[in-house]
Amino acid sequence: MQQIINEIQKLSAQILDLKKQIQISETSKQFNNWIPRKKVMDFFNYKDTQIAELLKDKRLKISEIGNRKFIQKDSLIKLLEENIKIND
Repeated sequence: MQQIINEIQKLSAQILDLKKQIQISETSKQFNNWIPRKKVMDFFNYKDTQIAELLKDKRLKISEIGNRKFIQKDSLIKLLEENIKIND
């Protein structure tokens, strides 16, 4: 009986986690052209110092609200495309 209760608790926790992920996903759809700084850090696997250097690049369009920074997706894609290197 305890094993069933434990499984139900695990499933409940997983459902709550999925709900949070869905809410985050829905929020990002509403702001689909702006990416939070943290997401960019995760994408590049950058730490604070590295992302701070990247954000100094004048080609990136950045919006700052309070302590939060958002990068315009189009400007980030353009920066990536401008740095394509073809290996021979």
